[in-house]
Amino acid sequence: MKIKNLILSLALIVTLSSCVFVEEIHIDDNGKGNYSFKMDMGEMMSSLSGISPKDSLSTPEITDTIIYFKDILLEKKDSISKLSKEEQEAFESLSNFKMHMQVDETEGKMIMDINTDFNNISDLRDVQKRISKAQSIQSKDGDKGEMPSNADITYTLKNKTFKRSVALKKFTKEDQEEYDIAMEKASMFLEGSLYKVIYHFESDVKKVSFEGAQISEDKKTVTIEVSMDSLTKNPKMLDFEIKLK
Repeated sequence: MKIKNLILSLALIVTLSSCVFVEEIHIDDNGKGNYSFKMDMGEMMSSLSGISPKDSLSTPEITDTIIYFKDILLEKKDSISKLSKEEQEAFESLSNFKMHMQVDETEGKMIMDINTDFNNISDLRDVQKRISKAQSIQSKDGDKGEMPSNADITYTLKNKTFKRSVALKKFTKEDQEEYDIAMEKASMFLEGSLYKVIYHFESDVKKVSFEGAQISEDKKTVTIEVSMDSLTKNPKMLDFEIKLK
């Protein structure tokens, strides 16, 4: 099975299987770090293999590829130049992002990791919106494939306190209807999917306001896991703060 065929089949198969979404941040005391958004589609890979025709002579697909978005932006610069100024800026904000795609049919492995380094936590402003744009950048329609969202997320690190703040968007009646339709289409996919938050700190973690958060033995990592279905219905459930020593 070739990787191109695999990606083209993604939209169909994704509705049949659950995924694990992972939001991971490594952050130093000086505010610098790395942001990563992963989609673990191993179960989807297994489903895809199960319905695909078997060919005893074919070689299982094993791919480990890194795509730099600055190269894609250069390749598509003519198309992007025809978009609105706002859309152009949205695509240009992806220049420091890269995508790591790992596929191994023999192990049922399929992981897409979109990540970027940042010099200050404030650089992560609108990062979810940019991640969504990155996921759809190779489609013919710039909005195609973007995950609907009804919340804006901001990150701050001040006075030894890290905050993940969630603000619900104020939709017009038309926007709300579009969001509801998009969520209805995605409901089968979201049911059974998980959303994990993993944050790594240079300083020790003292306290987490989210009930049920796991702190690693070395006190450097916080892990939170919720159902994707619950999160889309109540984005503010992941509004919390972490106290550092």
